[in-house]
Amino acid sequence: MRSSKPGKTTSAKFEGKRSSDPIDRLIIDGGLRIKDVYIRKDLDLLIVVLNNGSTVRSTVSMHRRLKGAKQSVLEQWQLIGGGRGIHWEMLDEDLSLRGFIVDSAMRNAVEELTAPAGRTQRA
Repeated sequence: MRSSKPGKTTSAKFEGKRSSDPIDRLIIDGGLRIKDVYIRKDLDLLIVVLNNGSTVRSTVSMHRRLKGAKQSVLEQWQLIGGGRGIHWEMLDEDLSLRGFIVDSAMRNAVEELTAPAGRTQRA
C-alpha cells in the first residue's frame, strides 16, 4: 500500500518483525538512509549518498519519468520515509533506497559474471 502523503511510509508490515531479507535488515535494523542526491541529466547520472558515506550510482535514463524531465525539475526532490526514498512532486515519482541497492547489486553481479577470464574479482 502506497502512502498518498510524502514523508509517510507504510512500513506496518515491519513493525515488531525482523526481516530475513539482508537489504531490509540494512535499511530497517541498520538505519541505512539516503542523505543526499546529486543529479546530472547531461551526464545521465544520478548519485545517491548514504548516511554511512557510501554512494549508489544510477542513471537518469533508467527511470522513465526522470528521463523526460528538465534538470531544474530533477533538482526539486525531497527525501521521504525518513530517508528511505526520494520523491519528485512535479513528476509524481518515488524511488526507494531498496530499489537503488537492488539495482546496484544486480549491475555489480552482471559485471562480475561477464568479466573476461583472468580479471581479478573485487575484494
